[in-house]
Amino acid sequence: MFQLNGLTSKLLILFGFCLLFGSIFSLSGIALIKPLFNLEFNDVGAVMDDLGNRENILVLKFLQLLNSVGLFLVPAILFSVLFLKNPLRALSLNQPLKFGQIAFILILYFSLIPLINLMVSINGDLSLPQALESVEIWMRAAEDRAKVLTEAFLQMQGSGDLWVNVLLMGLLPAVGEELIFRGIVQSSIVKVSKNHHLGIWVSAFLFSALHFQFFGFLPRMVLGAFFGYLLIWTQSLWAPILAHFLNNTMALLIAYYYGASSLDTEIDQVGSTTDTLWISGIALLVFSYFAYRFHQYSKIPDQRPGE
Repeated sequence: MFQLNGLTSKLLILFGFCLLFGSIFSLSGIALIKPLFNLEFNDVGAVMDDLGNRENILVLKFLQLLNSVGLFLVPAILFSVLFLKNPLRALSLNQPLKFGQIAFILILYFSLIPLINLMVSINGDLSLPQALESVEIWMRAAEDRAKVLTEAFLQMQGSGDLWVNVLLMGLLPAVGEELIFRGIVQSSIVKVSKNHHLGIWVSAFLFSALHFQFFGFLPRMVLGAFFGYLLIWTQSLWAPILAHFLNNTMALLIAYYYGASSLDTEIDQVGSTTDTLWISGIALLVFSYFAYRFHQYSKIPDQRPGE
């Protein structure tokens, strides 16, 4: 293990690892599409233009797999091995979840859904100043491209497609992103600042910002903060990993069993429309009550011990 002092040094090296290995794995993926999918380098850009082709979706899923592994999972593991003493303990991976904690996490997550839907609606209606109109147009175009790609991924023809998506869009992001943002970034900030609220919200801000989706920034930041408080209350990184996995996988299951269109027309509108705002009010009360009870149940001191 190498000794690394200073929060700034830790974060710079961590994000340097993310950029380095993210680039290496992305380029490796592009290099491998020739032998694996018989596509030339110049054909990669055209793949996005024909998302109705199942072969193209497989290519994009392959590239997404390598991107997730290289951008989050490998940097987190390498940083932990090189710079953390007793990585499992430092990352809070040595503490299993209790049944009662899992039950609280499920209740909190489902009570949070209407509030997240409301924030998605509010955030989506935000506009940048007139001087930044061109930036807003670019941002909305990027959001639309991401939405089209997600909808293409959610077109599943069998259980095989579902399990591939659970791995690609559910498990890998949950593990990799939580290792980075809660396991390393949040814990490092808490250790230096002695303030877990600061660590939670700064890491949540970075978590949302690094997804580069302005019109989903607010709900994603709140989700990140929720994951952060779960870590504080349980002292186990398995808690935010579980909640993150649940959040990602719920959408996959709904799309698989009810169709991708049901996400936009039904589930994602609960609590965000005029006639369902009362649901968000009730959800806020339920979430607040069980968050308080969860904190009491866990009996975790306010300040998380540093590693």
